[in-house]
Amino acid sequence: MNVPQDIKFRFNPSSSKSKKVLGPLEGDIMEVIWEQGPTTVSSVHKTLRETKDIAYTTVMTTMSRLAKKNLLNQDKSSASYVYSAALGKSDFERYVVTGIIHALLNDYGDSFVDCFVEVLGEISPSSRERLRQAVMSD
Repeated sequence: MNVPQDIKFRFNPSSSKSKKVLGPLEGDIMEVIWEQGPTTVSSVHKTLRETKDIAYTTVMTTMSRLAKKNLLNQDKSSASYVYSAALGKSDFERYVVTGIIHALLNDYGDSFVDCFVEVLGEISPSSRERLRQAVMSD
């Protein structure tokens, strides 16, 4: 996985999927870009307008901020900027999960491990077996 340096995100466990680490509009924009591929502000705005009333300038500003956070690449070579995701959706999810796990281990160490083991009792047997096999293969 080729990860851009210093991707910035926050973590809100009560939100859903990409919105756990991005703002609601940021998450919506990233979902559109992951679905469409390289695209323009106009195209993203048009897609978002299908489900919400949102100003073009709001979408433009948010996409510019996502580029500053290194989540979007910004190609300025044509009249309209073309934006693309710095990471594919699955790579982004992996990056986020890895970052959260490292932060929890660094900040909470044994407490994190104790809670993780406790939570394992709540996951599906197939997931638990997959984890067991991964740990045993080391």
